[in-house]
Amino acid sequence: MMDNLNFEERNRRVFDSMPNTPYLGELPHLSKGGSAVWGVITKVAAVLSIPLALYFFISLFTERGEVVTETSPEISNRIYTVENGVKGKVTLPDSTVVWLNCGTTLALSDDFHIQRQVTLSGEAYFDVTADKNNPFYINTGQGITVKVTGTEFNLCCYDYQTDVKLCLLEGSVELLSGDETIYRMREHEEVSILNRNVAPTKAETEFRTAWMKGRLIFDNTPMDEVIKRLERWYGLKIFVENNNVYKSSFTGDFQSESIIQVMELMKITSAVNYTIDGNELHIY
Repeated sequence: MMDNLNFEERNRRVFDSMPNTPYLGELPHLSKGGSAVWGVITKVAAVLSIPLALYFFISLFTERGEVVTETSPEISNRIYTVENGVKGKVTLPDSTVVWLNCGTTLALSDDFHIQRQVTLSGEAYFDVTADKNNPFYINTGQGITVKVTGTEFNLCCYDYQTDVKLCLLEGSVELLSGDETIYRMREHEEVSILNRNVAPTKAETEFRTAWMKGRLIFDNTPMDEVIKRLERWYGLKIFVENNNVYKSSFTGDFQSESIIQVMELMKITSAVNYTIDGNELHIY
């Protein structure tokens, strides 16, 4: 199909340099002062060239503060950062497993070994180790805290969002504002929380967790949201040269397609044009 498309020569060169299959290798363990960075395994899940993949190997996870060994009971303040264009998987000290979507930061509290508390900016899927006597708390920049004792759910709370979106696969979850419980979620339920107002619906599990399987799905998605997600997914900087672009929406389901394949479909279905210059994408 792609050979039949009439690309500009510059775009063709960019396309030819980008593989259509994701890199699925393991991230080497990094070390500092002889101590291995603890519990970090990741996969590059966006379409990356080899040089970019090597770059993200080095910069995928950054930890601030003292680096401790895996067996040490002392946990220093720990921040995991996943750059745009890649995804990561982290095992926390309590054996909770967290998958981090592109452009996400997860910070652990200094006393995580005493009180399980983290702060999330971005999107993550949590498989929280059950402990009824020590709840797991996730703080968001929107003022909403998620309280669980052990369950699986997908949480989306990027800094640019005004709302928080949570999709619960199993178990139960409490949503807090300050010390007040504002909602108790049920299994297979999805909520959007805006200014303490909770809008529950039936969970669209496949849609909400598609990113974990390397799928990028848009379903009549407003163009401003499409652009933000494309920036994160492909590690690009996108500039919109015509504000009329924001009046449209986009639908598509992508697995391993390059950014040019996505843009060619958008060009047909949403009547936009584009150019690519290095790591910059211009839409007009």
